[in-house]
Amino acid sequence: MAPQVFGWQHLTYLAIFLVLAITGLVCVKLFVKTEKTQDIIVRCLGGVLLALIIWNRIAIAIRNNNAWHIIPNSFCGLSSLVLSLAVLIGKRNNNVLHFVVHVAFVGDLLTIIYPDFIGQDTSFLYQNTISGLLHHSVGLVLCILLYMTAWFKPNWHKWPNLVIGFMAYITLGCFLIFVLDFSSAFYINSPILDGTPLTIWVIAPVFAVGYAIFMTVYEVIRRKINKKMKIW
Repeated sequence: MAPQVFGWQHLTYLAIFLVLAITGLVCVKLFVKTEKTQDIIVRCLGGVLLALIIWNRIAIAIRNNNAWHIIPNSFCGLSSLVLSLAVLIGKRNNNVLHFVVHVAFVGDLLTIIYPDFIGQDTSFLYQNTISGLLHHSVGLVLCILLYMTAWFKPNWHKWPNLVIGFMAYITLGCFLIFVLDFSSAFYINSPILDGTPLTIWVIAPVFAVGYAIFMTVYEVIRRKINKKMKIW
C-alpha cells in the first residue's frame, strides 16, 4: 500500500523532523553567538539544500524521461534552488531573500503538512518522494534560521521584490509550458490540488493579503520593541 498523507509513515517523518529541527535551532540560538559561525552554518545548510533540490530534479527528469524536467516547475522547487544560491553566493539580507524567503517558508510549511506527492510509489523511500520531503524540510529550517540569525530582516519597503520575483517565476512557467511543452508549471494552468480552483491566479492574491497582514503586524511589534529599548 502506498504511503498516505497523515498515514503512519508521514506522521513518523514529521515527528523525526520536528525533533531534529527544534533541537538544531535551539542549539544555534544558545551556543552560536558570532556572525562568522552563523554564516558558516547558514551556508552549509544552503549547500545541503542545493544538493537536495538537484537530486530531486534529476529524479523527476529520469521519471519523466525528459532532461528538461531538471528545471523546477513549481514554486517550492524553484524557491529551494533560488534560496540555496542566495545564501551561498549572496550577502546577508540581500534583495533576493526579500522575495524567496516568504515564498519558500509558506510553500515548505504547507507541503510538509500536506505532501500530496507522497503516494506516487509504494515505497516511502522512493527517491522522488523522499528527496521532495527533504528539500522542503531543509528549506523550512533554513528560512527559520535566517530569521533567527538576522540573516534576513523583513522590510515593508522591499515589497517590490515580491512583484519582481513573482513575475520572474510566471515568465519561466510560461516558457516551460509554451516552449518546452510542460503539462503544467507554477499552477498557471492547473490547480495546486486537483478538483479545486486554486491556480496561481487565486493563490497569488491570497498570498499578497497574507503578506500585507504579516508585515503590518511585524512592523507594529518591531516599533514597540525599539521604543521600549530606547526607554530602557
